[in-house]
Parts: sequence; C-alpha cells; structure tokens
Amino acid sequence: MKKSFLFLCLLLFPLLSEAHSYWLELKGSGKVGQPMTVQCYFGELENGLREKADKLAGIKAFTASVLMPDGTTEPLTLTPADNCYQAQFTPKQPGTYQVLLVNDTRAVQDLTKHHLGIVRPRDYLRAICQVGNGPLSTNPKYYLDVIPHDLPAVGKPTVLLITKDGAAYANAPVKLTTPDGKQTKQTADASGRLTLTPTGAGQYVVDVDFLDKTPGQYEGKDYEAIRNKMALTLTLL
Repeated sequence: MKKSFLFLCLLLFPLLSEAHSYWLELKGSGKVGQPMTVQCYFGELENGLREKADKLAGIKAFTASVLMPDGTTEPLTLTPADNCYQAQFTPKQPGTYQVLLVNDTRAVQDLTKHHLGIVRPRDYLRAICQVGNGPLSTNPKYYLDVIPHDLPAVGKPTVLLITKDGAAYANAPVKLTTPDGKQTKQTADASGRLTLTPTGAGQYVVDVDFLDKTPGQYEGKDYEAIRNKMALTLTLL
C-alpha cells in the first residue's frame, strides 16, 4: 500500500515542477471603505522572481472579478504595472471578499520537456481576504479549486478543501508558499483536505495541479491532455 502511494506521488508531483506560474497578492488595510489592490504576478514565487514587460502579456487574457459577501459580483479591469497587472476594489461591508481570475483560452503548449506532453492549459486564481468580523463564505467555483472551511487566523489551524469537478480531490499534490518565501510540497488526505496553520501575517499561496488526460483539439491544434492549475492566496492582514 505504501509503495502504491509513493508511486502515485511520484506521478503527481512533476505537475508542480514547472517553475513559472501565476499568482495573486492583495494589498490594503482590510477595512470597510478603504481600497484594496489586487496584483497578478507571473514568475517564480518561491525564488522571488516577478517577470516584467512582455512576459506578462498572458495576464491580459484573464477574466477578473471580485465576489462580494452578499453574493454579488463586480468585474475588475486589470491594468499593467511594473512587474504585474493590478486592479482595485473597495469593501463596502464586513465579510469575505474573493478575487477570482480565470483563463481558459491559452494556446496549446508543448510541455514534453516537463514530462507533460502536448497540453491545453487552464489557469484558475482565487485570492481571499476577510474584512471585519463578517462570516466566512466560500464555495467551489472552478473545475479545480481550493477553499478554506475555516476563517484563516495566525496560530489557528485552517482546513482547506481541494475539489476537482465538484468532488473532493483525494491525495492532491500541493505546493504551499509562506510569506517568508519558503515552499513545501504536501499531499491532501483521502477526503481532499489539508490543514494549514498560519504562523504570521502575509500571503499564503496554495498551488494545485491536475492533468486531465482526455485528448482533444483547441483552435485547430491537437492536445493530449488538459492541464488545470489552481492557485489560492490567503491574505492575513
């Protein structure tokens, strides 16, 4: 049994080995009536690399919005900055604010050198910030998603649920990057759950991949699989 589980991990963790990826960061006071800035980066978070200029062009294809505590959604317009694309929103009431970005229009890519073959990439980004003392409200939204079951707080265990196509993603391979830039590889349990205990304020980024080996064609190009990537950012102010 242990050998089988180890073999499964060896198959899954290469999905997390391709260094460059997208992630979100939220900046602001976390108070009602004061603007929050969301920034979308491309690079290597664990190495402090944030790409610039034309290497950020892929961010323009993301659809961005913010989900309010009352369930309403407002579109966000991302504009280029020095090393990211960014947008602003202003919390109007206490509760959970979720910035949601998705890009399912990327061109087919040859990732053979990363042992992934010819793939169609799909990227999902979610950043969560709690404003005031309102209730935590999160539900799966994407094909591949990570959501907290508890209100994140320093020193308090927070259970994360990882889902795939609406169901628990058992034994999901996970990369966790803490505010100090340290990155660890972890594995969710058989129920798709992973416990995170924040040790201080800042951004906690949880990366999950899933390779759907269903071949197809997109924009006239054949692919062998769909690579789904999800990055959740938990912001503790």
